[in-house]
Amino acid sequence: LCQYIIDKKDYAFAEAFLATDNQPARLSIQVNRLRISPEKYAGLLAEAGVEYRLYPGLSGCIQLEGGNVAELPGFDEGLFYVQDRAARMAIEIAAPVPGMTVLDACAAPGGKSYAAAIAMEGRGEILACDIHEKKLRLISSGAERLGIDIIDTCARDARQADEKLTGAFELVIADVPCSGFGVIGKKPEIRSKSREAFKELPRIQGDILNNLAGFVKPGGTLLYSTCTIFEEENQNVVREFLSHREDFSLRAFSAAGIDSPDGMYTFWPNVDGTDGFFAAKLVRKI
Repeated sequence: LCQYIIDKKDYAFAEAFLATDNQPARLSIQVNRLRISPEKYAGLLAEAGVEYRLYPGLSGCIQLEGGNVAELPGFDEGLFYVQDRAARMAIEIAAPVPGMTVLDACAAPGGKSYAAAIAMEGRGEILACDIHEKKLRLISSGAERLGIDIIDTCARDARQADEKLTGAFELVIADVPCSGFGVIGKKPEIRSKSREAFKELPRIQGDILNNLAGFVKPGGTLLYSTCTIFEEENQNVVREFLSHREDFSLRAFSAAGIDSPDGMYTFWPNVDGTDGFFAAKLVRKI
């Protein structure tokens, strides 16, 4: 990891990256704007004596120093859910709107589905899928707590074709399985793993991306994302996909202070104050 970052950036950048990941992990929550305004919820935190930071330009995103989530004001009432700012930014980049049809293909633990539902103002259809049935129950229970009723769940492998889903969605979210080296601050056990252990992942990620592309309507959006910082799992997967899918192209985006002229962006903990994360916005040609 260190040598990779030194090669791609420089020694000082690598040192700053590791120093950031060695700090205690902070907690990011997203206000459920279907039930309360960010300002009113911030007031509840202040009344409870909880220190917080609001992020300008990203409505409802609040950073806390940590603590027991279930003891925060409004947990049982579904006034918020836990999600890192970078993962929330992925939905800002995808830009779902009310009435849209959305597939969250690798949905667990559900944060992107919730963020999309809130952005859609509770109007539209979201199909949240995961290969593990038990994870779908957690997504459903989280949606119930938040009062979100437009999310249906389905157990399926994101590499599996399905004629019923072909061309059915205006937005497909592909937050694919990855090595996780962007979240070593929260999952320190990843530090002990070698990159060699993940050498098969780009092939799996490519298979998922290729399959999910078929579910996107002409003119629709395919969002590819990971929680790692390695190019072979990020930019290289996207470029390989585009090399044989002429019906898709990258789309430049600007969202909450993030600008990407080429349609791809890597979040770095020491630069963006988020998890290490990658997002690419692809659009299917009409």
